[in-house]
Amino acid sequence: MAGKSEDVHQPLLSRSPSPTPSDYSSKSKGSTTLTDRTLEHDVLPEHSGPLKRTIGWGSAYVLIISRVIGSGIFATPGAIFKGTGSVGMTLVLWVVFGQYVLFAFRIESTPVLQKTLAVVLLTIITIIHGCFLRTGILIQNVLGWIKVGLIIFMVLTGLFVVLVRPETSANSIGEVPHMASWDSLWEGTTWNWGILSTALFKVFYSYAGLENVNNVLTEVKDPVKTLKSAATAALATACILYILVNCAYFLVVPLDEITNSGELIAALFFERTFGPTVGRTILPLAVAVSAVGNVMVVTFALARLNQEIARQGFMPFSRTLSSSKPFGAPMGGLIVHYIPSILVIVLPPSKEVYSFILEVEGYPAQFFALALSVGLIWLRYTRPDLERPYKAWIPAVLVRITMSLLLLAAPFVPPPASERHGIWYATYAVVGSSVTLFGIIYCSGATVLLEKEKRTQEGRHDVATTMYYYKEADDGSPPAPTYVGKPDNVERPFVGQRVVVRDISGREGEYRLDNHGFQVLKHVSQEKEFVDDGKIKAEYYPEVEQLLKDATGANRIFIFDHTIRRQTADDRLSGTQLRGPVRRVHIDQSYTASRDRVTHHLPHLAPQLLQHRFQIINIWRPIKTIYKDPLAIASAPSVPDSDLVGAALVYPDRRGETFVVKPGKGHEWFFKYAQTPGEVTLIKCFDSWEREGLARRVPHSAFVDEAEEGREARESIEVRALVFYAE
Repeated sequence: MAGKSEDVHQPLLSRSPSPTPSDYSSKSKGSTTLTDRTLEHDVLPEHSGPLKRTIGWGSAYVLIISRVIGSGIFATPGAIFKGTGSVGMTLVLWVVFGQYVLFAFRIESTPVLQKTLAVVLLTIITIIHGCFLRTGILIQNVLGWIKVGLIIFMVLTGLFVVLVRPETSANSIGEVPHMASWDSLWEGTTWNWGILSTALFKVFYSYAGLENVNNVLTEVKDPVKTLKSAATAALATACILYILVNCAYFLVVPLDEITNSGELIAALFFERTFGPTVGRTILPLAVAVSAVGNVMVVTFALARLNQEIARQGFMPFSRTLSSSKPFGAPMGGLIVHYIPSILVIVLPPSKEVYSFILEVEGYPAQFFALALSVGLIWLRYTRPDLERPYKAWIPAVLVRITMSLLLLAAPFVPPPASERHGIWYATYAVVGSSVTLFGIIYCSGATVLLEKEKRTQEGRHDVATTMYYYKEADDGSPPAPTYVGKPDNVERPFVGQRVVVRDISGREGEYRLDNHGFQVLKHVSQEKEFVDDGKIKAEYYPEVEQLLKDATGANRIFIFDHTIRRQTADDRLSGTQLRGPVRRVHIDQSYTASRDRVTHHLPHLAPQLLQHRFQIINIWRPIKTIYKDPLAIASAPSVPDSDLVGAALVYPDRRGETFVVKPGKGHEWFFKYAQTPGEVTLIKCFDSWEREGLARRVPHSAFVDEAEEGREARESIEVRALVFYAE
């Protein structure tokens, strides 16, 4: 059963567990080079999260540009001019970072009405993003492009004024001023670094939206390529539009009005160019569209961020808050965003306090920016071998380091006596540093407690048992073939080896398909009994297809068979093929047989599919909680290819091959004790990618747990699937 190619999934971001042998070694001609790959494994693709990839390049661009360009550009660019004292310095700050400005709607209405409208808007947006995912993306895309169009319209209006320069008109108010000359461009500039730094902390908000798409990367199609181009395009767009629209303001509105007027600068702009009637009609529309678009993209992105935090267990009720039910959207994350947002609307701080909060947030951010920038330099020269999807330009990183150091020192540069008013000028730096220090102490303490709890839980059900491996024939002959459809009279010699099988309960997230070759996921199936093959194919197969797409980022799934392992007398099972657990270490497909399966099952598509990455993955699920004959899996890096031996599997119409496994001292075995029907194990039988440190196949076997031998016989189902990628 082939799944349709719907969304091109490229998995992104996963957490690597402890280092494995293949994380450190790579082969080269005549030598073995030690290369640590654990760092790439901590950041490179594997898992795509619970949501589908529905965000294309255009939507990613809008997520960035609509977040970067908020309502402030329409509202109060005059505030920074008043603070810096000159047109030149104002434009320089816009070039460097852009401006995040506190804005207020000067509408003749009561505060209660304004707050009510804001609450209604946020509620509607939350409902749209929670219940109508694709509709929400479409709306925010449209609003984002409208916002960009409005700014371009304002820029063109300013150019029209410059080129035509009408002295008066029926719709204008008085004369339209000329742009300040270069000689007066810097007149009145405030050069105190302490004062300018607080302005820079505020203007950081204007470009803070550049990381907005990072919060939803697991939903972005082809994320590496998209992020590179969309972020660059959005940055260039925002920078150009910010400079041009500010120039338009300065060309149209007199400087004294910008400095002294309490009205929004955009109101003055529209009023002077289009008259009091049209100007006062267009302005509210421009600001409203910008505000709605901004709220939509922020809500969309932060809900995903909240969901991921909950998935990592850092929130109370994390299982509920991380769920994507019932509409395939992060409803829990939306609620976490909705509640504090409502409180900010209903209980707003004063303008001065809010400005202080921005400074408190901006200052400690420089510590993190400095650490990241220094880390990039350090890695560039200490680890030149790392795979880099993005490669930072070193001069830009050095500029960022210099800027961070200057901004960290700036609060302690005393401003002129005339500018000293209110609280101590460096209060925000002290408060911001203290909050950061508290967070470090809290997280360190929480980490210690979590580790202590983990150690407490690690009285796990590890099992000392015997694994049965293939014993090579004395004459070196290959293993006897198995004939499908005929009685299994094959006598293959085997040898037992004592091993310890480690219970991964509580640490399931540390084991991933691309690192260890297996992965345990929580997944509840609608099918419970698994007694009817037809029903399994009609209802369970589609569930498995979607599970694999979500877990791997694949874009096409083809399920080619399933096996039920059950040793029970049940009249309902007549006609259903039943098998007992296999207590031999094996891999279901050899490398050659895996490629042949694509040609066999999909002959017309095989030439195209074999050009891209594909895998064979078994989806193993208990039908009842398993105690007897559990499934053990050997970590892929611990079993070298030299321990694998091809064994023929002969079908009536073709010839396949499996791997039997020779014993090895370094094999590391794992299992999930008391695995329930709501937990599935993904077992990678084959991966066409031949990349250093990547798990390509994983041996597995049932084993005897003597402490559980008196339990009910094992019942499980395993589905085998070809998993295809667009990459």
